[in-house]
Amino acid sequence: MRILTLLARFSSIIWVTSIFLLLIPGLSGCFRYSFSGAVPSHIKTVALPLFENKTAEYGISEEITDKLTLAFQKDNTLKISSEQDADAILRGVLVKIDDVPYTYSGTGTGQNFDIGEYKLSLTVSLEYYDQMKNEVIWKKDLSSWGTYNHQTGSPDERTQGFEQAIDKLTQDIVNLTISGW
Repeated sequence: MRILTLLARFSSIIWVTSIFLLLIPGLSGCFRYSFSGAVPSHIKTVALPLFENKTAEYGISEEITDKLTLAFQKDNTLKISSEQDADAILRGVLVKIDDVPYTYSGTGTGQNFDIGEYKLSLTVSLEYYDQMKNEVIWKKDLSSWGTYNHQTGSPDERTQGFEQAIDKLTQDIVNLTISGW
């Protein structure tokens, strides 16, 4: 009787172990995570030529390019290189700037309202090109925005909106290039 009890326990242990060993390969794929992101393994360097500017605003494309360069350096996944030596090139075109009222104050009809804040939006057209494979990795249009108070109408107030929009835009571009989102 004691031998039958031991055999029953032993067989149930073997059965549970077998089920467990069969489930491990199936479940292990569910828990896999990678920090490699969306960067192809052969791309180690990127060139960031000056963004083309198709708007009437002066100096914004230079500001975007400078902040984007700093964002890539801070991220440190891809090294910045010249166009001739880079594995990939990220080209951009500033295509649109919108400056529209965002918040209002006042009461009554439309004539009695004052603009509190403006929303400044930037839209860029991007192309991420793999020089090693001689193919476009992705093309995308991105927009970002910032707000600024409209109290005196001075250029300094508007600069705040540009800074916010450019900061958001450059982070979005780095995320798209490195992580794919």
